Amino acid sequence: MNIGELDTPSVLVDLDVMERNLDRMSAYCASAGVALRPHIKTHKIPELARKQIARGAVGITAAKPSEAAVMAAGGLDDIFIAYPIVARQKAEALLALSETTRISVSVDSLEAAECLARAAAARSYRLPILVEIDVGFGRCGAQSAEAAVRLAAAIERLAGARFGGLMFYPGHMMVPVQQQNELLPVVNAKVEAAYSALVAAGLPVEVVSGGSTPMATRSAEFSHLTEIRPGMYPLNDRNLVCGGFATLADCAVTVLTTVVSNAVPERVILDGGSKTFSSDRLLTGDHLGHGAVLEDADALFYGLSEEHGHIDTSGSGHTYRLGDRLRIVPNHVCATINMHDAVYGVRGDQVEVVWQVAARGRVQ
Repeated sequence: MNIGELDTPSVLVDLDVMERNLDRMSAYCASAGVALRPHIKTHKIPELARKQIARGAVGITAAKPSEAAVMAAGGLDDIFIAYPIVARQKAEALLALSETTRISVSVDSLEAAECLARAAAARSYRLPILVEIDVGFGRCGAQSAEAAVRLAAAIERLAGARFGGLMFYPGHMMVPVQQQNELLPVVNAKVEAAYSALVAAGLPVEVVSGGSTPMATRSAEFSHLTEIRPGMYPLNDRNLVCGGFATLADCAVTVLTTVVSNAVPERVILDGGSKTFSSDRLLTGDHLGHGAVLEDADALFYGLSEEHGHIDTSGSGHTYRLGDRLRIVPNHVCATINMHDAVYGVRGDQVEVVWQVAARGRVQ
């Protein structure tokens, strides 16, 4: 099928670009000596997760038990949940997967560890629980090395659990290189303090799980890191481009849209709005717009209604006609894909494969 036969809006994945991105990350991890455990919250597609495993990933990362369940059903057998679970229902749903899948999880509280351990013990499963530390992002994580040691020691005493290592997320490092250089020693000091305190307390740290797509290719510079969890790297998005972490040529995902109105001077309306792209703002660069229009670098995709995309053409010499099709690189690929039931893998103008976004909406 030709792309021209697709209805719009549709999410396209350039297979050549995606495969190049997958190969590049796998090669980097092999050369840096760190394991790759990609976060599948970006694509939510078991077939893509299996491509990552085929290129050497040791397992995958998921956010929620329902998301992990889709991946387990799709043949993924080593899943780390990088999210605190504090409810019995979620813990039991997660541990139900342990019959066919190796499960591990991170926590930053004893309450979460106890909840998970009870569910694991009921299934005679000894759950590896990693202790999350806050390295500066300020979202989750133990606030000191002493707190990390106390939590790890408590986990070791729980029936159904064992201390599995350290986890951190440097989400605040999606900044220019100079700022990264200033932040890296601070992050490493926190990791080093927790690691050393745990070892001194007789708690061996077998895994140190960290990383993100913006920092993935600097993984070798993090202290004690054994595995990384980048999510966006197979597909990339405008946030990564404007932050200097990727180029437009590295962006495998575009949203195919149609011009449905040009009645207002210097404005063009597309058939994709917030229900197509999400309303996620640009976090890097000049912070303007909701996506990059590949056919017109001078157009500003400035606004979203639910079903309308608003383009300002006042600075453009491009002529837009009704029915024209445009390809937009979204600001945030993870949120965009989660808006769609299916994505279309393309080579050139030909649709080669259709993937269902099987874990779409699995947020429990």
